[in-house]
Amino acid sequence: MKRMLVTYMTLGYPNLDSFYEFVEKSVSLGTDILEIGVPPKYAKYDGPVIRKSYKVVTEWLKDYYSVLAEVRKRVSVPIIILTYLEDYINQLDQFLGKLREIGIDGILFPDLLIDFVDDYLSYVNIIKKHGLKAVLFTAPSVPDTLIQEASKISDIFLYYGVRPTTGVIIPVSVDSLIIRVRNLVQNKLVVGFGLNDLNDLRKALFAGADGVAIGTAFIEEIEKNGINSALELVKKIRGILDEYS
Repeated sequence: MKRMLVTYMTLGYPNLDSFYEFVEKSVSLGTDILEIGVPPKYAKYDGPVIRKSYKVVTEWLKDYYSVLAEVRKRVSVPIIILTYLEDYINQLDQFLGKLREIGIDGILFPDLLIDFVDDYLSYVNIIKKHGLKAVLFTAPSVPDTLIQEASKISDIFLYYGVRPTTGVIIPVSVDSLIIRVRNLVQNKLVVGFGLNDLNDLRKALFAGADGVAIGTAFIEEIEKNGINSALELVKKIRGILDEYS
């Protein structure tokens, strides 16, 4: 079974030319699904690296939809938007309708099962009514019964965050967490949120993850060494995933 590589990049980061180059080439190097972060007003569950990337983008990029439409033209893999429900709660139909019109495949709201848990099913239904995939995010803090329930209705895969925020390496037993949750999940299980250590990545795959979602590590590479270095990391991670396929 091929393990999935979900590659995250903040919309338009660090500039449009580099952003388009990264997403296109990452797909050619083995990215299965693109996860694109649309900057929210307050990224409460994202770590400092991704928050910084949001800040960089919001200083100059105003038309998010035109950039998303261009990405859709350039790649054929599924595109999932990651942003916060809190920002679109009063204009959700308009937002989802626009994404569908562009050809976006799905959306992931990391705050859905945490901040809107009492109404999450109704929001999932709204997302699906608009013809989009509802990819659900869960975490160790989410009750087991809810993880099990969510796994049955999450589209494409269930996203399981092993740490409280992205890119912050708080000591956790990644393999133990995944072995436990694997038994609850009746779906493909993709692991992320702080999974930017290659040892943790291997532990996740060995413990039964069907794929990984990586973002912070790519942004850090772009900051330190440029786009080519980040693409080399995509290639390296794809190679590790293939070892477990």
